[in-house]
Amino acid sequence: MAQTIGAIASLHPDRVRTRHWESSDTDMQTVMDQLLWLGSELRQPDSAAEDHPHPRNCVLNVVVTFREEQRAAAVDRLLAALSPAHPMRAILLHLDPGTEGGTLGASITGQAHRLLNGFPVQREQVLLHVRGPAADHLASIVEPLLVPDIPTFLWWSRRSDLDQRALREVMQVADALVVDSTQLDSPVEALLALAALTGASPDAPAVVEGRIGVRDLQWSRLRPWRDAFAQFFAPADRHRLLTRLLKLTCESAGASPGSRVGAALLAGWAASALGWRFVRVGAAGQSATEAVAETGKGPRVEVTLRSVANDHLAEGELMNVQMAGQTEDGPFAMSVERDSGGGPHAHVTIALGADTIRQRLALPRVSDPDLLLHMLWTSRRDLVFESALAGASMLLESLR
Repeated sequence: MAQTIGAIASLHPDRVRTRHWESSDTDMQTVMDQLLWLGSELRQPDSAAEDHPHPRNCVLNVVVTFREEQRAAAVDRLLAALSPAHPMRAILLHLDPGTEGGTLGASITGQAHRLLNGFPVQREQVLLHVRGPAADHLASIVEPLLVPDIPTFLWWSRRSDLDQRALREVMQVADALVVDSTQLDSPVEALLALAALTGASPDAPAVVEGRIGVRDLQWSRLRPWRDAFAQFFAPADRHRLLTRLLKLTCESAGASPGSRVGAALLAGWAASALGWRFVRVGAAGQSATEAVAETGKGPRVEVTLRSVANDHLAEGELMNVQMAGQTEDGPFAMSVERDSGGGPHAHVTIALGADTIRQRLALPRVSDPDLLLHMLWTSRRDLVFESALAGASMLLESLR
């Protein structure tokens, strides 16, 4: 990972210029006027000897939606830490559509970070508490506040589902949509909605026009698992094993079908990378999903996704992934089994013929802020994730 929140040095308070405004009952025109005024205040030169105000130094818009009021403070800390490296305009939306009335509460915070060359790096942040029916019209609220001609990331930090209406609202204002499928009320439905957004599902024609990038924090957490299996096949003499796989089994903590979403993404990644096509997918009792994939270059592969009760891991976290195959030289297998007590490591076992290798794999718990920072450092679209989502679409359909 390129950089972490902890790696960004905090600036001394003497080097941070801050302006603030708030109102419990206002309107959008007043918010926009105050935002312009605070920005002009921050850009004023430090002394009369300077002829011109400092320019705005803004590289992206970040929009965050949430329903729990306590999330505002956590998001504020995150964006304050990001802003020295990513000058931004941040729009925080506390959406409360169930509240009677349509009042709008707002607070604006602006910061200029004085750097050595004298130019401030700014964070302009607007927190809106949107009550009543207006909360269902995200685009009309956000669009007037965006800085034009720079990327816009929308972080869907709400637990409520991404339905078709919400997706259309997002598509009007965002270049990239960031979610955490583990935190959504219905992760299966959410990922299928994202699959439609990326053109990976039969429903795609309804929403794919004006396609945007989609990112999932859960997918980022699977990276150590993906890296471990990719490295197994990395040596040139093991490439031939890719077409000789026979079984893939993924076990996740939990009991509900939604707990198998991460496992489905991992299997979808393998399917998209190796050209598998699922020809049969179905439930195997309440706690498992079984599928058969045609490879076109070798035997069929049996894929099993299983939910297993665990008191130490959050629902949906991977516990064990196993693969096995057969070549003319004999069987091969690999397993990555998480520490049963929930520790930040896994045990890797590799069997090649008569040889068995055992290793320890670090599974660091990367915080949401660090995952988000990594996404901002990289491109707006993650084509590998979109391919994995396409590969997993049939598996996800079976989890409904």
